[in-house]
Amino acid sequence: MLHNVYLIHQHTGICLIHRKYGSIEFNQDLVSGFLTALKDFSVEFSKGSGELKVIDMQVFYLLLVFKEGVLITAAADKNDDAKITHKALTDIIDKFVTEFGDRLESWSGDVRIFRDFDQIIDDVLKIGRLAEVQLRLPILKIFKKDFQKSQKQIAKKGLILSKEDLREVRDVKPEWTCKRLPKQIINQGFLDKKEYKIAHLADGFHTISEIAEESGRPEGEIQRIIGSLDDLGLLSFIEIK
Repeated sequence: MLHNVYLIHQHTGICLIHRKYGSIEFNQDLVSGFLTALKDFSVEFSKGSGELKVIDMQVFYLLLVFKEGVLITAAADKNDDAKITHKALTDIIDKFVTEFGDRLESWSGDVRIFRDFDQIIDDVLKIGRLAEVQLRLPILKIFKKDFQKSQKQIAKKGLILSKEDLREVRDVKPEWTCKRLPKQIINQGFLDKKEYKIAHLADGFHTISEIAEESGRPEGEIQRIIGSLDDLGLLSFIEIK
């Protein structure tokens, strides 16, 4: 989800429009000042041409586009599609400049004139959900039955597993994740001992990127291990909305 979106005037640093769709909170004035200072540095490289800048904030990304004297930025979940977001943010700037470009040159500082543009941003970004990508989490089949059983128990309480839940359970290992694949996988040369250990992080709670981060291995290597497990019929995938 795109949690917060800011449209900022290049020369004054004033936030023209702010749309909040998710749970990540910011102090609007501090964000505007920070992003404007960042813009002054980054514009030397982007030349204000609409290039996308991405800043990793650990639990989310800041995506920034500088164009036509306007800075637009979105705080996005890490699984949001950056290309889709970039296109949408650029489209918003183009629409904004088409409607207000002439007035910005002699703008007095009254942000109320931009109020009706809120709806256009909401429509383009689909209330912050435009770039959401459905998570596909790898899970070993030795875990899947217990995983599904646990989800049925949760569902009886009227709950479902969500992306937010994954952040909370990443370090909490259910008892059934102690199960292990047969050692023949090592003996037959499909995985080495380190890869065998890493494979068990495919527990339905870790994305491939998170498995790479926790194991300290390149994501490409994790993709290969997951692919091998899939080819052997030992793996499945769970889709999280």
